[in-house]
Amino acid sequence: MRILLVRHAEAIGGAAVGSDHDRWLTDQGRRTMTTVGEMLGRLDLRYSRIYTSPLVRAVQTAEILALTQPGFDGPLQVHRALSSNEGTTARALAPIDDAGAEDLIVMVTHMPKIGVLAAHLGRLAHAPAFGTGSACLLSVDEGRGTIQWMLDPQTLELRRF
Repeated sequence: MRILLVRHAEAIGGAAVGSDHDRWLTDQGRRTMTTVGEMLGRLDLRYSRIYTSPLVRAVQTAEILALTQPGFDGPLQVHRALSSNEGTTARALAPIDDAGAEDLIVMVTHMPKIGVLAAHLGRLAHAPAFGTGSACLLSVDEGRGTIQWMLDPQTLELRRF
């Protein structure tokens, strides 16, 4: 199985809305994520499922990924344990328990959780840094993951591991 971890795109500041949960994507964040989604489509990645944090900026990011993926017909599901402050690492990764060997599962989340998930799956001593809109592809076999690459949303360059 493969897992694509994606950090939500750029969102408005919390002071503008008063609630971290309600922060939505900026116009630049939407443009960047559309470009990232199109790039992922050119890499011939075919999503099996998309799971997202319930926070608005993550849901909007997941929706853009779904729209830019040729032929994706779902499901796109909210998974509460992917939000910033809810659930353990094990709970956040629970959806992969039902995934098949050929599946590509997308998980849209936030810092620091995305770094924790990447470090846990990739058996890394330190969590990698994820800028807004970054994506990281991991191959997972019998619970052991290997990071294949990270996508820089600004340059669209893949950093191989």
